[in-house]
Amino acid sequence: MSAQLVWELVKKNNAFIRKSVNHTVFSAEPGNVANKHSYKYSGLANRGATVDVAAANGAVVISKSSKKGKLAGSVCKKNARRTNHAAAAEAQSAGRPDLKSAAQARASALSKGIRKAKAVAASQMSTHPVAVERRALLKYILQDLQARGVEVLLPVGCSDFDEWLLDALSAERLLKQLRGPTKPARLDLINACVSASTGPLATGRRDSWQMPPRVGRESMSHGGDEVPLVDIRSLLHADSSATPGESQQAAAPAGPDEAADGAPQLRLRSLQVGLREHQLKELAYAVFLSCCGKTASRGLLASLRASLELPEARAGELARITELASKAGVASLASLDAHIKLLQTVRPTAFDSFRNFVKWRDTVTSVVWLVLSQAAREAWVATPGGTVAAAPATDAAARTLLARLKGGLRRLDVRTADEYDDAEYAEAVEAVFAAAERLAKHCQTGWTFPWGLRARLAELLLRGMFDTLDEGQYTEQRQELLSALQGSVWRELQIGPDVHNAVFAWVHYRQFAVSQELLLLEVSRQAIQQIKAVPALPPADGGSSPLLVTKEQADAAFPAEVVACISEAVCGTLSRYHAAVDNPRVMKGLVGVLDAAEAACGRREGLPALLEGCIAASVEAAFDASLAELSANVSAEEDLIMLLAASCAELYKQEATVYAPLLAPAQPAARVIAARSLHEVYGAKMLPWLIGVNGLTKSALEAIRASMALEELLLEECRESPDAQIAPWGTMERLSPLLYTWAQGQITMLGGWMDRILASEDWTRVSKQRAHGSRSVVETIKIVTETLEALFNMRLAIPAGVVRCLTEGVDNALQKYCDFVRTQVGSPDALIPPPPPLTRYKRELAVAAEEAAAAAANGVPAGQLSKVKNKMADAFTPNWLPPLGATEEERRVDGLSYDGLVVRLNSVQHLLDSLGGLERMVVDRWDDGRPRSAKAREGAHAYDWIAGMFDGARRTAARTRDHLARFIAVKVVFGDLRDVIFERLYRFHVQVSRLELVLQEVDRLLGDICGRVHDALPPRLGRAVCAALASAVQSVLLDGGPYRLFTPQDVDLLEADLAQMRAMFYADGDGISLEEVDALCRPLSDVVDAMQLDTGLVIQNLKQAQASGGRGAPSPRGTPAAMNPDVLLRILCHRADHAASKFLKKDYKIPKKIPGGLSASVSDVAQKAGGLLRRSKTSPRG
Repeated sequence: MSAQLVWELVKKNNAFIRKSVNHTVFSAEPGNVANKHSYKYSGLANRGATVDVAAANGAVVISKSSKKGKLAGSVCKKNARRTNHAAAAEAQSAGRPDLKSAAQARASALSKGIRKAKAVAASQMSTHPVAVERRALLKYILQDLQARGVEVLLPVGCSDFDEWLLDALSAERLLKQLRGPTKPARLDLINACVSASTGPLATGRRDSWQMPPRVGRESMSHGGDEVPLVDIRSLLHADSSATPGESQQAAAPAGPDEAADGAPQLRLRSLQVGLREHQLKELAYAVFLSCCGKTASRGLLASLRASLELPEARAGELARITELASKAGVASLASLDAHIKLLQTVRPTAFDSFRNFVKWRDTVTSVVWLVLSQAAREAWVATPGGTVAAAPATDAAARTLLARLKGGLRRLDVRTADEYDDAEYAEAVEAVFAAAERLAKHCQTGWTFPWGLRARLAELLLRGMFDTLDEGQYTEQRQELLSALQGSVWRELQIGPDVHNAVFAWVHYRQFAVSQELLLLEVSRQAIQQIKAVPALPPADGGSSPLLVTKEQADAAFPAEVVACISEAVCGTLSRYHAAVDNPRVMKGLVGVLDAAEAACGRREGLPALLEGCIAASVEAAFDASLAELSANVSAEEDLIMLLAASCAELYKQEATVYAPLLAPAQPAARVIAARSLHEVYGAKMLPWLIGVNGLTKSALEAIRASMALEELLLEECRESPDAQIAPWGTMERLSPLLYTWAQGQITMLGGWMDRILASEDWTRVSKQRAHGSRSVVETIKIVTETLEALFNMRLAIPAGVVRCLTEGVDNALQKYCDFVRTQVGSPDALIPPPPPLTRYKRELAVAAEEAAAAAANGVPAGQLSKVKNKMADAFTPNWLPPLGATEEERRVDGLSYDGLVVRLNSVQHLLDSLGGLERMVVDRWDDGRPRSAKAREGAHAYDWIAGMFDGARRTAARTRDHLARFIAVKVVFGDLRDVIFERLYRFHVQVSRLELVLQEVDRLLGDICGRVHDALPPRLGRAVCAALASAVQSVLLDGGPYRLFTPQDVDLLEADLAQMRAMFYADGDGISLEEVDALCRPLSDVVDAMQLDTGLVIQNLKQAQASGGRGAPSPRGTPAAMNPDVLLRILCHRADHAASKFLKKDYKIPKKIPGGLSASVSDVAQKAGGLLRRSKTSPRG
């Protein structure tokens, strides 16, 4: 069956339809994602392809229909943003892209509904003094209402007046429920609650940004009781014992101060006359007709009638009444007696209908009652011409006359034509006139209109200058109207030039507020400047009455009130100029009007403070508007914070470029004020969220970065003003625990990575190019760099302590790598041969050994030697040098190839070279992330933590590098050249085997190794090989075995060899410096110098050294070799001198041969010596 047919069958008859009168029809069937009763969303007609989103068990369930028509659901417990994406994806996959927006909207709403609100601890509630006093006052009011019998309904879940409830209550909404014609029986607090963003703290902040208190503002509506509106019918039908004030409680809710078009109103207590707007307009038109109706043109009357919103028929009736008044001798209707005379003169026949007559009569009687009743209460004099009574309301005569006046007015209250009787009406009018006349005599004000009524009439008449359709343009009759008002009307109403200019300025500002016509602001400003004298308003006297204000007093005080009202209205606009003002010229005009108003009132010095409050209030209003808009579209809190920061940044840039230059002439610190206000309001929203952040997610980091960028922008502005310093939010200080936790986690992971890297290292080159290290060092530097960059890629102002924590972990990891390399290689000292036992010179043995070695070298068989010589050689030829690889440690060290050692050495050098780059990267990235405000605040000492950043790794790597260089040097000298140096060099005689052969081998081996190492390593290898070779040659001279024999005459040859060694390592300046070579060869040079001493002098020095007890290591610092007993003793052991041998035998019992356990056959020694002579050049192993 087709879907269309199914829809036609079920659209009016199914169990899921939900109908209500005059409302949209909804549907509850499964699969209807919008719950709307339509074919598009129907889950019955479109069963083959629908999407549904519901909530279950604290999660959002997203379902789409399967091929069999059953809904297949999936539970989504992700955040709101991902839930929205999932809902849209399900709609797309179901083949219904038209349902994507509906599915997202439903998913978003359900996510908000099931999201749990965080509980707020009592300690987190506001302790602001304003908030505390506000709670106490609200609680007292509510308890008092309960005591008076009002039922106070608490929200569900609230059993008492809790603090959160009192914070959420709106005083305006409470007053709105309490105000009314009757006392409310119950008060529902849930209807008086507002959102948390408008709570007491925000209210207190707004209050602190309001205009400074004005002297005399108590005379405005905010400083006194409002005059209620009078309904003559409720007055006349009320109990006669009720006072006028009590009978006025049934007033209608609308009043003259409330404009339907939203235009500003003069909210002055003196202008609250109690009449309705239409009554004031009719009265104003009637006064104008009575004063200049005969001279005014028809166009002026028509324009004024349109301005006062009077129908033409009604205007005609008022014109006829004015003519009747003129015939009756009433020249002007600007006084109370004229209107009472109208009651005597005018009858229903002057109107088109009796209803119109009743409407006119109600206006006149309302004026009569208001003026006289108020005068009797506030301006009553017991004797005509006397002073005002101290307590006029208690005067019996006043109460009697008011009762008579009220009775007369009640008799006039005839509502229908059938009840009207002319004679009775005339009698009632006479009674009213009699009571009114006596009241006027006993009131200081007499028959005159109250000052407030006259000012209200003047305002309404001046509005007639403007076109009713285009309220920003003047009418053609403007000049005629002004001439008429200033020529006759103002004289009758007793309005002077200053009052005219004040009202004129107010009317123009009001019309600007309605039309946004810029010219009107300039006219208003000029009118304010024309006011001659506006004295400072005196403190309001609570017992004074507006009725007692004389013309002179009104001319002096009323302009000040009007100008103050203009100032307040301008401040109201400027308090939201981000939303209300989009034209720079308008902004400039508003500031000009405010400046003129404050100057006219003598408060110009307070203008900067006034503008400061306006700027702060407007910034907060713009912030609240942005917050409300973003909150409606964004569900994730971190996204809201981020977008709000961007919105605040744009708001401040707009403030700095558009509004601040216009405000600067009057308030130079406009930008600073805006920055400070934005910093406060955004911080109040962001900091509670920041405290609750428990993970450094991507979205949270974006929000934090946006917040810090905004704060830096705002602090940069405030930094230039020393008087506007604000405390930073301390964002990074609040995030420090999370950052330390993150750093510790990275350090732990880094340790695990290092273990895996080192376990898999085989010490092979990653490239055949020179100076390349191992794979492990490349990976180690890469991982370390990525770890450090991950911290700075957060793009936050990372605290120095967090950076130091992470760098210390990296430093330990690099030290671990170097220690692993050094420990794995071990010590090369196993290759250094032990010193042989000391022997003394024996000429026969030396000659026999030399001849045997020469014969073996020449190929003579051992059997051809003479028996004597053979025996001597067999008995005294030693074999003290152990073969290489005799021990396990020697075999391990000798088994390490040069390639592996070079790779290790290059790796350590690569690590050392990388440390400087790591340090620069850390410092640069950290410094780039610091805001300029922090740099200016902390100064140069902020970089103190940088010192010694990777010193531990640097020292360990340098120690490992030197260890590897020495290892290679020992392996070359004591390993590869072991036989050449310790078996052949200087054997029997110096001239037989010189050092040149050894130097050639060293140069070849060292050159081959240096060609494979880093460019910075050859000098270090050269120093290490030079030191090892000098040590080996010194060992040959002092511990070279029984047949290393020297005489003082050999020193010249030794010094020549030593000079050749120096020259090789210096390499004409390409190798080691001469100073370093000399320092490395100095111990050997000292030994050679001591060898040239005469035997007797050597013996004498030895005895003297022994006598002084100066025994120690060879050539200790500060002790010359010529005075070192160990050196001198060994020189004597290798001295080919009978005197030396005799001395050693006598004093030291040193044998002439090595013990038997170390001896070998002459033939073996000869063959070995011959083999050494014939051996070709050796090459390094590995």
